[in-house]
Amino acid sequence: MKTPNLKRIVIPSLVLVVSAVVLPTMRASDEKPDAETRKARREAEVLKKYDANHDGKLDDAEKAVRKADKEKARAEREARKRERAEQEAAQEQEGR
Repeated sequence: MKTPNLKRIVIPSLVLVVSAVVLPTMRASDEKPDAETRKARREAEVLKKYDANHDGKLDDAEKAVRKADKEKARAEREARKRERAEQEAAQEQEGR
């Protein structure tokens, strides 16, 4: 009976040990930021975009601009949604 080659045992074992140590460490560094971090980042982006007078807060006029942008984006999403629904209905009609 042959004895197993040392390379056939050691190398796979090393690969398993290294992956068991390295992969969880890599995954921990790729985790998403927590909710507070995301909220702070979003608030900073909003201030950067809408704070016209650069005072660090949004006044009523700046809030109105932000609201108008949000409503415009919502209207565009709804229009795209309706358009997709109409295309799907047309395709369904053609299929009948």
